Amino acid sequence: MIFVALIASVAGMVAIAVWAYRHVAPHTDRLPMQWSANGTVNWRAPRLVAIAATPVLMLTLIALIFVFSRHDHAERDMALLWISFIAPALQALHMALVARTVENEE
Repeated sequence: MIFVALIASVAGMVAIAVWAYRHVAPHTDRLPMQWSANGTVNWRAPRLVAIAATPVLMLTLIALIFVFSRHDHAERDMALLWISFIAPALQALHMALVARTVENEE
């Protein structure tokens, strides 16, 4: 059951990334990655890096969870369940913030 949720989560993140690459500021080479407390952009990353950052971080976390909790399956499953819900939401939030920032700059 956990692996179904994890696979669906990864598939959802891939779908968000593909959609964002095609639709979020398609003519912009660098996308915002971090904002200050007052809403200004602190730094930008190349388009592909900005869109792929969250899925890559999620896959890295999944690998680390498998390595460090290989003896406690209940702990591993709970951590993977949390990540499978939180990661796509964070990626969607990041892409929404990127889209809003780029739209306001134009």
